[in-house]
Amino acid sequence: MERRWLVVLLPIVASILLGVSPPAEADLIRGVGKIIGGVLQLPLSTLAGTFNGPPIIGTIAGAVTGLVSGVGLVTHGTLELLASGVSIAKTVAPFVLPFLL
Repeated sequence: MERRWLVVLLPIVASILLGVSPPAEADLIRGVGKIIGGVLQLPLSTLAGTFNGPPIIGTIAGAVTGLVSGVGLVTHGTLELLASGVSIAKTVAPFVLPFLL
């Protein structure tokens, strides 16, 4: 009975320790989500700063925070899209190249 658990748990623990990466499609969807979130970060942070702090200082602080956070999210999302595009292209290239030649 104990050997069965060892056979079941050993591959799971090994994959966690080796750091199995998610599929490229997950990176693609996550990258698009980060880009959309980054674009919406500026107006949301500006509104949050306006309503949660002093009107003028809160608005300025929210805008600056939203701008910095938005640029970071858009940059990170773009890099994830590029990485997933390369990964998908490497996977699909052997099947597409014979039709192009």
